[in-house]
Amino acid sequence: MILPKGITGFIDNMEEMIDGQQFKRICYEVLREAKGEVLNFEGPLYPHNYFKVHIRLKGELFYILLNEYYPYLAFANKWEDIVIEFTDLPTLSIAFGEYYTVLTKKELNLPFSKMEHNLEEVELKQAAYWQPRSIGEVIFNCWD
Repeated sequence: MILPKGITGFIDNMEEMIDGQQFKRICYEVLREAKGEVLNFEGPLYPHNYFKVHIRLKGELFYILLNEYYPYLAFANKWEDIVIEFTDLPTLSIAFGEYYTVLTKKELNLPFSKMEHNLEEVELKQAAYWQPRSIGEVIFNCWD
């Protein structure tokens, strides 16, 4: 997976951003159909570059993450600010896949190599400072 420029949130002139209200509506609709529940919806609050939705599905707690600039969505079963444990939720993947690119645990845990991406120089400097180990840590980051 080649990461596009701006995915980290460190480019000032990003023309497009994800529509948060639309994402919120989609979350409620998908979870209602899956007999799940949205517990909390958070927009991308600095220094996070993503939306975070805390959900309950079949008695278990999960998080839905959506990058603020690109339609990349992931699921996590653990979220502790800078520690995210990604997971796969096949039922929700199908439903959210109609609207966003749903990334798998395998994709998100691939090692990050700055040579394999289209990131801008400022993003590469941030990556050098923060030392992300995986693609997921770049797409869903808490860098300031």
